[in-house]
Parts: sequence; C-alpha cells; structure tokens
Amino acid sequence: MRTATRSNFAILLVLFTICMTFISFHLYESSKSRQQTTQIISTAAAAEQKTFRLLPTTLNNEKYIDKVITVPITTIEEKSTNSENIFVKYANDEHLRSLLHQQSNSHGQVIATIIGGDSYSLFAWDWYERMLEISNETNNCHCFVIAMDEIAVILSLKRNIPVYYSTFSFDEQMQWINTIEARQHSLYRVGHAKFDTSARIVRLGYSVMFSEMDVFWRKNPLDYLKQPFDTYDLQISHHYGAHPRVNIGLFFVRSTNASILFFSHAAEFWVRYGKGGYLSDQRTLDALLNNYDRLDKTYLKAMKPMPPSSFNWTTHDFGNHFSHMMTDGSAFILFNQAAKTGRRSKKFHGDIKAKFFTITVENVNMSINYRNLLIRSLLILQHTQLKNRTFIFPAFSSNLTTTPITYQLDIKKFLLYWTEEQIRLPDFLLLETSRAIPITTLPYLSKKTYEDVDGILNLTLESIPLDLVAPSAQFEVHVRDSLLWCSPPTQGGAWCIHHPRDFGATMEILFACRGDPYPPCANKTEKNEQFRERPYEKN
Repeated sequence: MRTATRSNFAILLVLFTICMTFISFHLYESSKSRQQTTQIISTAAAAEQKTFRLLPTTLNNEKYIDKVITVPITTIEEKSTNSENIFVKYANDEHLRSLLHQQSNSHGQVIATIIGGDSYSLFAWDWYERMLEISNETNNCHCFVIAMDEIAVILSLKRNIPVYYSTFSFDEQMQWINTIEARQHSLYRVGHAKFDTSARIVRLGYSVMFSEMDVFWRKNPLDYLKQPFDTYDLQISHHYGAHPRVNIGLFFVRSTNASILFFSHAAEFWVRYGKGGYLSDQRTLDALLNNYDRLDKTYLKAMKPMPPSSFNWTTHDFGNHFSHMMTDGSAFILFNQAAKTGRRSKKFHGDIKAKFFTITVENVNMSINYRNLLIRSLLILQHTQLKNRTFIFPAFSSNLTTTPITYQLDIKKFLLYWTEEQIRLPDFLLLETSRAIPITTLPYLSKKTYEDVDGILNLTLESIPLDLVAPSAQFEVHVRDSLLWCSPPTQGGAWCIHHPRDFGATMEILFACRGDPYPPCANKTEKNEQFRERPYEKN
C-alpha cells in the first residue's frame, strides 16, 4: 500500500514538472514575440519621422504623382523655424542697411526714435506723422523707429512705419543672470537700442539724429546742426544749467572712424554691464564722454579705459526748435499733455475738413451692459459705414474734470485693440485746436453715407441700433476683451486699470540720482519735473 502511494506521487510529480516546463516555454516564446513586435514598431516610427509622403496631386495638368521622399526631420523643423521667425528679418544689418538707404537724406542722415516697453508703440503713428510734417520732402520723413520688442515691430508694420528691431543674440542672452525682473530688463533694452543701433548705423556709413519720443520738434533738426558740420563726431543736447550732464534724449552722431570706435565701445560696455548694475544710459554716456559722471564710483568700478581716439563732441541746442517734455514714463500722460499744448500731429488735431463722429452721453450711471452694446455698435459703424471717420469716444460724464474717461475705462487695454490713430478720447473735444471744428448733430440712417458732412458728426443716441451685425466673429471677441470698466469710477486721480502698470519709468527718476547734489536730482519729484515749461522753448 505504501509502495503504491509512492508510485502515484512520483507520477504526479513528473506530470507537474512536464506542465511547468511547457508553461515556461510558452511564456518565453510570448515574451520574445512581444520584443520583436516592439522593435518593429520602433523602427517603423523612426522611419516615419525621417520620411513624409506626398499626397496625390496634379501639377500643370500632369498625371497624379505619389512618391515617398526621404528627408531628415530636423531639416524640416529648422526650415519651419527659420521661415516662421520673421522678426529676425527686421533685426539684421542687411535690413538696417536697406532701411537707411531708403530713408536717409542726400547727406546720408536719418532721424530715429525708440518705441516699446510701455505704451509708446501705440503712439508711434503720431511721431511718424510729425516727422513727415517737418521733413524737407513730401513723401519721406527721413526717419524710422527702433522697436525694442516684437509687439512694437508688429504695430509699426501695421501702420507702414519703417522699423528696425533692436534685439539680442542668443549668446548674449545666455550670459544674463536676471532674465525676469521686468523693470531692470526694460531699462536695459532702452540703453541697448540707443548704443547698439547707433553703433550699427555709423558702421554702415550713415549718420543718425536720435530723438526720444518725448521730444516734440517744430522744425527739422537736421537743418540746425552745429557748423562747421564736419568738425564734430557727436552733437548732443544739454540741460541748460540744470546739471552738468549731457542730455541723451537727443543727439546727432556723424559716421566717422572715431564715432564707430566710440559707439562700438559704448554698445559693448552696455551689453556687459548695463543689466546687472541698474545703470543709467544717460550717465553711462556722460561718463564715457569723460564728462561729469566720470567721477562717479559706480561707473569707475565697471568701466574699462576707452581706446585712444580723436573723438570730438560738443553740446548743442539744435536751434531750440523742440520741446523736451518729461513724464513718469507713461505714454498716455505724455501724449495727453502734448495734445493740450497743441504739439501732436496735424492728423491728430484735425481741421474744419477733417471727419470725425461721436455721440453725446452724459449719463455716468449708464449700465455697463448698455455701454458695451453702444460702443460695439459705434465700432461696427466705424469699420463699415463710416470707415473714413475717426471715432470720438463718448464721455459717459457731464464733467470730464471730475470724472474723465480714464477713471471709468481701461483705455490702455482699449487702445491695444483699436488703434489710437482712429480713436479720440472724450477730452479731445475740450482741446483748443478742436473748438474750430464744426459739429453737426444728425440721427443715424443706415442708407446715408454722411460724406457731405465735414467736421464732427454727432449722431443722436436714440438713433443708434444695438443689433448691428459685426464684420466677423473675431470682431466680437475684440469688443468683448477691450471693454474693461471700473464701476463705480475710480477717484482721486487713480486711473481705471486691469493690468499691472508697466515699468517704463525713466531711468533717472528710478535709479540715477543716488544723492547727486545737482538739480533735478536734489529736488526730484514728479510734481516739479513733469511738463515743466522751460524759458528757452519757443512757441
């Protein structure tokens, strides 16, 4: 009995061993098959990345073609990247040379300004118009703008303003330590645009009059250079005794061997030291010119000796045919003040033949929903039936002194969508230059063109339909995103804003005084410095 039991156990053990061996062999084969399948898929995927198939197509009525073309995928990506980065086109010397050839006068001279950073790009059209007004040629202002960012490039191109893009190489940006802090980076780009672009222009054999956006010219500055003209490499404005520094807000640099050497050195210095030390572009230039700031310890620590040269510079007032206005960095405040003093372009101010349209709304308590519908309709009219008219935004207030539109609406946001060239804010009607423009009040009629009405067409409020069809779905999105109200309106001088304020304040106000005993540093305040009328300015 005991022997039979042992035999049965042995038989079961043998059977179990055979089964386990079979199962193990099966699992091994399955695993091997999966590995081979994975290999095939990986190979196919790699092959697919390296090739693409042309779909059946016809060319010049030829037969359909179906081919497989093997192209390295990296080549396709590189070509795509290069073709899509259009901004590179506006940032190279080839484009700058072409721009200078097209825009310079017969003496190889050109005027330039900087836009970007804050909201100055929105007002570039007005600067360009003013340059055309004072130009010695009808269709050429002999000028262009230097864009500090891609938004400034886009806005310039949309308005057909000649533009050069001042940017940094990848290698330069890789050397930066602080790449995020907005205030420092914005100021750094300003200095780079001045020094680097000036260096590039003179190296290309052209001379440049650099003029900041807060300089408003009454006559062509190129007609008022200090003589004899070929004596000086650099002519630069000054502060009329306020302090001994040069004024970097406007200067003329002539293309000479000495100016090429000097501005190349200045540009290199700024790239290496300008970002880390909160340096002022004005004080840096002043120190490099061996002027007052050469004694400042901040610049003595960082500066290397200037290569020996016969660089000849002088201060100059350019005939005093300009107004250099000062702000806290806000383009809106600057151009609002310029409008009040009649310094903006003729196109902005208009005349009796100009064409505007608006509606009169004095109800500050009008609901936001009704306001939005009303503005939507007026914007639709401007882009359809009233294309040749500039839209004057309604006041929604009976007293623009106590409740201006800037307390009610985020105008910066609004003008980012609807160009300032085609929009006037309500206080436009209060300007001295606007009082001569005739106002005609009429109801809106869908079949009337109003071409016979010059001046300001004041449409009656009750005649405006609120169900007009927008030109596109995207138009509706723009209306929605651009109308951001403050309800109730802000008070005490605070503007209605829905975004962080840009750090576009002037470098000198922020960082450059550091206990300097000279005015305006000694008593620098926004109140006593902003829009100060200087006795040397002529009407």
